Amino acid sequence: MEFVRIAITGVTGSIGTQTLEVLDFLKKKNFDFKLVGVSAGKNKEKLIEIIKKWKPEYAAIENANIESFDKTIIFSGKDSTIKMLEKSKPDFVLVATGGAVGIKHTIKSIEVAKRIGLANKESIVCGGNMLLNYAREHNTEIIPVDSEHSALFQLKNGDTYPSKIIITASGGALRDWPLNKLDEVTVKDVLNHPVWSMGKRITIDSATMVNKGLEIIEAYYLFNLKKENIDVLINRNSHIHAIVGYPDGVMKFHYGTPDMKIPIAYSITYPRRIYEYKFPDLTSTPINFEEVDYNRYPALKLAFDILGNQKLQIVYNAADEIAVQLFLDGKIKYTDIYKLIYQAINKFLDKNIEIKKFSDIILIDEEVKNFMKGLIL
Repeated sequence: MEFVRIAITGVTGSIGTQTLEVLDFLKKKNFDFKLVGVSAGKNKEKLIEIIKKWKPEYAAIENANIESFDKTIIFSGKDSTIKMLEKSKPDFVLVATGGAVGIKHTIKSIEVAKRIGLANKESIVCGGNMLLNYAREHNTEIIPVDSEHSALFQLKNGDTYPSKIIITASGGALRDWPLNKLDEVTVKDVLNHPVWSMGKRITIDSATMVNKGLEIIEAYYLFNLKKENIDVLINRNSHIHAIVGYPDGVMKFHYGTPDMKIPIAYSITYPRRIYEYKFPDLTSTPINFEEVDYNRYPALKLAFDILGNQKLQIVYNAADEIAVQLFLDGKIKYTDIYKLIYQAINKFLDKNIEIKKFSDIILIDEEVKNFMKGLIL
């Protein structure tokens, strides 16, 4: 199925930018589409460049103002992305908005589109089965864009349901740092990722493995898995993105070059494979795995501990979002990121909170973030 009308949220970010590169390629392959809507947070200059090149019918910017020009109608302000999605009537939405604000964009995309390419982890981490059931009610497909979940989606598709899944991790920028030196880590050290080119938060989350924690939570819901059937291994060159195991002992690996444009393109063109990329050199990319050292990555262990508890998953994500920003701002040490997340989990552990509607998720997210900010005042 080819989607004629495409919208992208978070278009000026890393995933959004790579999505535009994919669309450039698909255009050359005569893939029938029109980019009808785009949104950004605050990168006004880049959004204007995108509007001039792609001429979408609608655009949105959440934290700045742009006058409408040419034939593009531009919305500004808090709910501008929601308005863009409603007006543009897309068939396909690539949800690349970062952070918990992306949950609202995913919900609206479910309501207006036939398929979502989901790059916003928070939507499923915080929404869980509530969000997946909402998508089923609206007959909207969700195709994961994370490389690991895209790999799992492809590996399990059409086969006996796997009895085990393994998500791989690069180990992040600090994988070889001595544990007793992690207190001295600078922002520059953490942002020097050995494999992937990503945004700041996800690069830091890769180092702490909070990112992998969010991914196991996503996989738990996306693929209806049991906690004991999910594992994580380190694959340093990130050529193995995921592994599925079957009851007869057979395991299937998803092997491919670490480039986000590949899963982005797959989410748009599925079940077809139109995007083209050179085959990796199998002789120069050895397949090696390492066990995860949970002393180095305690945040991943914490994610396993809270897996299936929607309230604590929301807390985990919200606490990390603030802790990472505090680290980027130079207000805490790298090792404080996990400590603050753990502190937030303990604070909300016994708090009786009911989650019956999507607005409850946003309220918990805001409460956790206010608590986190209060810790360093």
